[in-house]
Amino acid sequence: MKKIIPSILLSIAILYAKPTNFSIVIDKPFNEELVDITQDYDRQISAIGFSQSFKISTTHTKQSYSNVFDFLKGSNNSYGTKIHFIKVNQYGKVINSKNIELKNFSKSTSIIKTVTDGYFIGGYSVDGSLILLKLDSDGNKIFTKTFGTKNYDKMNNLLLLSDGGVLSIGSSMTTRSKHDNLFTTGLGKNDIYVTRFSKTGELVWSKKYGTADDDIGIDAVETSNGSIILVSSTSYNRKKEVSLMRISENGDKIWLQKYSSDKVVTAHKLISLRDNNFLLTLSYKDDMDKEQIRLVKFDMYKNILIEKNISTTYSSVLVDIQEFSDYSLVGVGYVKDEFNSDGLIMVLSNDLTMLTQEHYGDENYDKFNALTILHNSKIAISGINRSKNSQESNMWILKLNRDGTME
Repeated sequence: MKKIIPSILLSIAILYAKPTNFSIVIDKPFNEELVDITQDYDRQISAIGFSQSFKISTTHTKQSYSNVFDFLKGSNNSYGTKIHFIKVNQYGKVINSKNIELKNFSKSTSIIKTVTDGYFIGGYSVDGSLILLKLDSDGNKIFTKTFGTKNYDKMNNLLLLSDGGVLSIGSSMTTRSKHDNLFTTGLGKNDIYVTRFSKTGELVWSKKYGTADDDIGIDAVETSNGSIILVSSTSYNRKKEVSLMRISENGDKIWLQKYSSDKVVTAHKLISLRDNNFLLTLSYKDDMDKEQIRLVKFDMYKNILIEKNISTTYSSVLVDIQEFSDYSLVGVGYVKDEFNSDGLIMVLSNDLTMLTQEHYGDENYDKFNALTILHNSKIAISGINRSKNSQESNMWILKLNRDGTME
């Protein structure tokens, strides 16, 4: 695999150094990661992820805890996992890097640019609560909404809607309480859990969808008529299948389509295309037990228009994908062999044929998590970088040309 060492390693002491290439690694103690990225209206780049900070407290040595959740609840809020917000200007200079502290925070999943030049941030806590934040353009909290069920919930994505509101997509453990009408459709171990918010952060509705097996909501898109298409996975008897479901803007089910395959498939990303159709990125394991890419294009009425497998020399997965204005596509993810993993960028034609691919990383574990296409058709990417002799992951931002070469 192609190895390109990031051009600059940022520590707190050299946070504002200017790289020769637009590849920035933010190195802090403990594991950290950038999970999503967006472009601001002033053409700067903002990304969201997490960083960690730990300290042995004398308070904890005087008290015993029966589980990790009680321990974390008793921890000082200055330590643990924190939402990390980063803003980078057009020249690769980090102009804002800050932790956003929330008690019991576990992981952030999404950053969405609002029409008011702020951000919606989605995530969840260690005790299973879902979190929606609204930030201003400098990353300061405007409000925090904690929502969910009394069971363990997890958010996988946050979708911006045409009315300025957002949709949370994830999963919730099933309840057996007959006194809570929200869970009348919850049948399995986990169920798809979807919540809609207004642009001011008011909860509009929450609904669960599921089978008698283990269901997880993965991603969603809004259609041209305001309905929503969800992609989910169902696990049973050591098998996994993917389902597509279209619901109304009020959450009522319109249709359900199971995606059948002779391989065990995993869904990663669902996007709306410029021709009003939709594209789903999947991965599957080939006969050599290597992960490979599968792309499925379909319409609003669940008809499959194109289905294509992309086989590569190494295990390859696209976890995010977007469309250029000329209908070509670019996806990011990872490529790996037995001992190494690199960030993967792949450019495809509108008929889903691979045009080119590039690999970036050190001789360790590297991965791209998300991308955004910039105003000039260059590509900004967020992910994880781990240097050759390190066991800790670092936050990583790159900017590449539209053909996947280094900016």
